[in-house]
Amino acid sequence: MKKGSSPPQTRISSYFSQASSSNPSKGSKNWSGLIDLTGEADSSDSEPPPKKRKITTPSSPVFSRTSEWQYTPGLNTQTTAAKPPTEREIDAKKKRQEAFRKKLLADDHRFNRRASGTREPEQDEVEELSGGESDDEFKALTKMFSVKGQDAKKVVSKKPVRTNSARKVAEEKGPCGQPYTPLEKQVLQLKKENAGTVLMIEVGYKYRFFGDDAKVASKELGMVSFNDRNFLVASIPSHRRDIHLKKLLSQGYRVGIVQQTETAALKKVGDNRNAPFERKLTGLYTATTFVDGLDSVDDVDKYVAPPFMCIVEEKEGPHDGDVRIGLISICPSTGDVIWDAFEDTLMRLELETRLSHTKPAELLLHQGGLTKATEKILSHFTTISSISGGIRVEHFQALMPYTDAYSYITDFYAKKKAGPIVSDNVRSGKILADISDLPKSVVVALAHSMKYLSKFGLADAFLETNFFTNFSTRAHMLLATNTLQNLEIYRNETDYTTRGSLMWILDRTKTRFGARLLRYWVGRPLVDKVALQQRIDAVEEILASSSEKLVDLRQVLKGLPDLAKGLCRIHYGQCSPQELAILIRAFKKIADSVKAMEKPSDVGFDSALLNDIVFSLQHVKGPVTDMLSIVNLNEAAEGKKATMWVDPERYPDVLDRDLAILQIEAELDDELKAIRRLLKFPSLQWSTISGEEFVVEVKKSDNRPIPDDWNRISRTKYFERYQPLSVKHKVEEHNQGQESLKAEAHKAYLLFLAEISQKYYGVLRNTVTKLAVADCLLSLAHVALLPGYVKPCIVEEDVLEIVDGRHPMVEALRDSPFVPNTVLMGGPEPKNKIITGPNMGGKSSSVRMVALIAVMAQVGSYVPATSVRINLLDSVLTRMGASDDLARGRSTFMVSMAETSEILRSATERSLVILDELGRGTSTFDGMAIADAVLQHLVQSVGCKTLFITHYPSIALGLEKKFPRHIHNLHMGYEAETRVTGFRDITFLYRLTSGIAPESFGVECGALAGLPERLLSVAAEHSSQMKDQVIARTNRNKTKKTMRLLHTCLQGGNTATCSLLALRLVTEELVADHY
Repeated sequence: MKKGSSPPQTRISSYFSQASSSNPSKGSKNWSGLIDLTGEADSSDSEPPPKKRKITTPSSPVFSRTSEWQYTPGLNTQTTAAKPPTEREIDAKKKRQEAFRKKLLADDHRFNRRASGTREPEQDEVEELSGGESDDEFKALTKMFSVKGQDAKKVVSKKPVRTNSARKVAEEKGPCGQPYTPLEKQVLQLKKENAGTVLMIEVGYKYRFFGDDAKVASKELGMVSFNDRNFLVASIPSHRRDIHLKKLLSQGYRVGIVQQTETAALKKVGDNRNAPFERKLTGLYTATTFVDGLDSVDDVDKYVAPPFMCIVEEKEGPHDGDVRIGLISICPSTGDVIWDAFEDTLMRLELETRLSHTKPAELLLHQGGLTKATEKILSHFTTISSISGGIRVEHFQALMPYTDAYSYITDFYAKKKAGPIVSDNVRSGKILADISDLPKSVVVALAHSMKYLSKFGLADAFLETNFFTNFSTRAHMLLATNTLQNLEIYRNETDYTTRGSLMWILDRTKTRFGARLLRYWVGRPLVDKVALQQRIDAVEEILASSSEKLVDLRQVLKGLPDLAKGLCRIHYGQCSPQELAILIRAFKKIADSVKAMEKPSDVGFDSALLNDIVFSLQHVKGPVTDMLSIVNLNEAAEGKKATMWVDPERYPDVLDRDLAILQIEAELDDELKAIRRLLKFPSLQWSTISGEEFVVEVKKSDNRPIPDDWNRISRTKYFERYQPLSVKHKVEEHNQGQESLKAEAHKAYLLFLAEISQKYYGVLRNTVTKLAVADCLLSLAHVALLPGYVKPCIVEEDVLEIVDGRHPMVEALRDSPFVPNTVLMGGPEPKNKIITGPNMGGKSSSVRMVALIAVMAQVGSYVPATSVRINLLDSVLTRMGASDDLARGRSTFMVSMAETSEILRSATERSLVILDELGRGTSTFDGMAIADAVLQHLVQSVGCKTLFITHYPSIALGLEKKFPRHIHNLHMGYEAETRVTGFRDITFLYRLTSGIAPESFGVECGALAGLPERLLSVAAEHSSQMKDQVIARTNRNKTKKTMRLLHTCLQGGNTATCSLLALRLVTEELVADHY
């Protein structure tokens, strides 16, 4: 250096001491200003503060040996990894907790949580926060890293160095060329274990989709997918999980929820703290097995909760035509189980009828074990289903023999019987006795359903056989699929919505479980006269009575949640504390609405059905009282599983963990007192910053004496946030305690739900069923108040008499009044009616009106007519409209013939049969021949009540003459006025009139449709010519027949008498045609 030159600039390296020095933390302050590099090197004022190094977690799960001894200035810790507590520390902690427990509980074994408000510090709080001193090992390490570079190298070189190559293991590389991370390996294993399932995997605060699942999420949920190392990835926020889950389920996917089964706080003290979070499949769902919450806004169809159905089939011959089918249908959301065993024909119309009634959203079938006819109908049904994502189909490989199936069911109930809490049905063996009475095919289907639903945790739905229902019972009429469609029972045939259907007319229910029962009633009208009369009498008494009990019953039904679904969520252990509070309050409302009675007659109604309903409601009082003595509803409504118990000692493990947390909070209060004294800040309170609790926040401008060993959390322009090491350790204990308390509280809550399910499910479910019946009766009473509705009269005489009947849906949809019609069938009147008339004249509406009034009467409803007398029908069979079935390879005519064949097979003398334009779709003569033969068969062989619509006047005339006592011709009234141009204007009167309509006025109907007049003129001319030709040909044939019969009679012989009778009939026809 030259003389006279300016002093050299201080080097940064000069600030790092080359030798041991005194404790740098002594008297130092937390430095936050700029470093002045131009000051003197030995100036104490310019000495920079110790550099705070950022601690990061190594990317590799295995730490190197050198990082284990890494020195970090400013930290009073020896290693970054948390050490598990020793036995001495655990014993000391238990003693502190026990002492705190005794102090807190005092003598009455009760405790109250500390109020959350601020507490003023005491004046004598003058204790100082003492700092810990470094141990010998820490001083030695400090000295080692303070020597000169050469000495440090010598010291380090004395230890053997392990190179990374010596312990590196060849790892499998992914598609991107990089090794799989621990998380990716975990994902691979999860996807391998759950093939065919879309997995939503919890990673931090998001749920992520990996691989093909990310493609599904991108397609169905409209989200972006991107490549992240070895997987295509898509993610959603945790709080949006259920929304996206239900969207995927609605599209027919099976979705699994994979959650982190350990928390950060517990993982930190666990044995696998350096490994990825443990993740397990905690939920598996399909559209039918997902039981939505009580307050869900996505449950839009109040009539049908999506059911699951298992179908097994057994051939009864060498061909596919005759089979025996067994099925089990269960609705997991409501717990309703329906079973049936039946024989079916090649067209599988019986199976189709059951599918139409139950509307399953998921099918479980035998892979390769069904006939082609059954597979075809199931494929057709899944295609036309109204479910947005279609019907999901699952298969099982091998069909259980009956003995194996029964053994599986027996083992299932035996395991339940060995549980800590057992229902009376399982304990007594009644449930197995009921199942042994089921048909063998149903038992096999039940075993497969149990096995499948066990994967979803829903097999407990089969624990109550009291709610097993046979689909086909003698007490109900079964409406076939085409009848449901033709009469628009559940939905209209225009836009396929409820509006304009019979359900739309009859449904005035207040609850969802009531609406579902009413749908069941409407689809299965009663054929048991006693049960039907009880319904009708109950509706009549509701209309006439002013009893306060009915008023109370209406008030109870208002605002009730879906209790059936809520009980099922309890049964499956899926009910949240908030939902439990809602359910208990609802049942308490029911219990408070009735007084204790000894027998049903004490209720005071004339109707035995109403007495039974009101009397049964008092049975819920006992369960409600028991539950209220256990649960604090206010705490449960806030979702507090740990503190929702009236008696905290009911679950001691929960209480112990709660007390441990209170002890830690008390110790943190002591820490706060010490910090207040140290900082001379009496009003200091704990702060929570970005989720970090128990943080000390001070203003920079206050210049508080912050100890150097405090960990600074964050800082802003005006504030700094710290957490002392002693507080940090207690916060970790506090977090671990909270997680442990949460797990134990959840375990205790599930035990309580299981207790409710086993003890009270049957009683509570029976109460819900009675309320559903009450809701349906009140709904029918509301319908009875509609203008022009009357009570039907159920008679023993074989008649169906409707005076001034009206179509219920058309009347409700139209502003103009409906033209009533009278139909008399049976008794002195013929049981069969042939209806002719102009197109658009109202023939189909009139016959539908008759069928709908009959159905309404046997449901128990009042009907739109002046009077109705009806003998109970055992079925209503219809063949109306024209439609093909290309999916099943059937033309329009084939569909018509198949439906007619099923009607001829099913009809009895107590049936009502409706045939609309039978025979169209083929040649005129073939159609006429089929229509004539079918009607003659119904008249001669079956003897049922028939409404036959046709456009063949010759058939109507011939059959009425042949069966004058059994067939009566009717036609829809009209007025025809001929214009100057030769065209006729038709005015429809919509009134059934005796006699035959001579023509159908098809050309005039075309004019109403807007066809060109020139075209209509040609059509009218050809129609007249063809009519004359047909009449002339008919007359010629009759003349030839007359001459042939006359010749036979003149020759004599054994056939002369028969020929003479036939000659008389033909002669009468010729005379009638002439006049």
